[in-house]
Amino acid sequence: MISSALKPKPHADRKAKCPKCKADVVLGMERCPSCGTHIESMFRIECPKCKTANDLKAEKCSKCAYPLTEQRAPAGKDQYRCPLCGYVADYYMMSCPSCGVKFV
Repeated sequence: MISSALKPKPHADRKAKCPKCKADVVLGMERCPSCGTHIESMFRIECPKCKTANDLKAEKCSKCAYPLTEQRAPAGKDQYRCPLCGYVADYYMMSCPSCGVKFV
């Protein structure tokens, strides 16, 4: 029980905007520092494979078991990780195919 409490959340370092007040938050926070909204209750990680919404602390998709934790890009290939959902996108993509975020 104690070891599971000390285990880091898989998406704790991802940044986002609070959907309620639009303040900058990190998904590892318990609450939004501006409005106090519970972060885990407001955000879900979408599976890039089957589009199922999963809890932030999920390590794999609840429907298809696709791994949702950090994945490494193959050496020599330019790929980018979506800052919102974590999808690994190829260099030529202009937006995330999983969540629709536009890449700059």
